[in-house]
Amino acid sequence: MDEEDEKEPDRRDGDDDEFPTLDELIGTFLGETSLLPIVIVVLGSGGAFGAGLLILTAADRNPFAAAALVLIAGMTVDISLRARKEPNFRNIALLIGMVWLSSVALAGVAIWTGIAGV
Repeated sequence: MDEEDEKEPDRRDGDDDEFPTLDELIGTFLGETSLLPIVIVVLGSGGAFGAGLLILTAADRNPFAAAALVLIAGMTVDISLRARKEPNFRNIALLIGMVWLSSVALAGVAIWTGIAGV
């Protein structure tokens, strides 16, 4: 009985080393094809938020949207610089870059279709 207990660790101890980091978790979502719908939803919702900020900043000249856009761009630059130094931020930076690309694409679609009213 003691040999079986040694082979299987007790998960009730709460060993935090078994849990993936945020970067590993995002890497799982990006690498696994069965989790692709979740990535699409994240890109769509984050892209819609970013597209709204881009359109409000460019078309409506909203200063509050511009301030929010500057803050988000600053955080993106910070994560990108950290990703170049440490490999722990690579998947996070990749996901944020993909959200920015979807934001620009959705803003372009909104302007092209006339939804944005530019």
